[in-house]
Amino acid sequence: MDRKRQATTPVSSSAACQGAERIPVTIVGIGNEFRGDDAVGLAVLRGLAKRVPAGARTVELTGDQTYLLELMRSTDAIIMVDAVQSSAPAGTIFRVEVSEEPVPKDFISFTTHTIDSATAVELARALGSLPGSVLIYGIVGKEFSFTPNMSPEVEEAVEIVRERILSDMDTVLSGVIQGRKRDTSDM
Repeated sequence: MDRKRQATTPVSSSAACQGAERIPVTIVGIGNEFRGDDAVGLAVLRGLAKRVPAGARTVELTGDQTYLLELMRSTDAIIMVDAVQSSAPAGTIFRVEVSEEPVPKDFISFTTHTIDSATAVELARALGSLPGSVLIYGIVGKEFSFTPNMSPEVEEAVEIVRERILSDMDTVLSGVIQGRKRDTSDM
């Protein structure tokens, strides 16, 4: 079953496609809470839901990641948090800005879903629906078996990423506001 739990008002697919009011910033936690470290995106998001500023929405994505394409069409900036596999130690945090450059080849996303976040970003880029700002936090996991428990190293990274996202919010929101001012002044 495809479950999408959203901490704020959802944007319907028809509204996103018809150019309804855009959301300045969308923060997406991606994962499966029953696959160990794959739940890290959800854990980060759940601690942020009541701390994000006005103009931002949070979305838990536990099902089909193709929904990311709809989210990208309806927002000016997107921040995604997902588990990744890497030769780096568990709990290592990667922060990649991919608005202008492709997702790095060595950024390997682990997914229990249809497509991973890196593929969704590049597909949105190819379709011309990539938001002006795209930031991905990848947290290296080591335990992806059927368990509701994350490894201790990954649990430690959760609060660090929460604080970094809150810090990024000022920059992202000011960039969105500046971009909107430029767009309206060009008319």
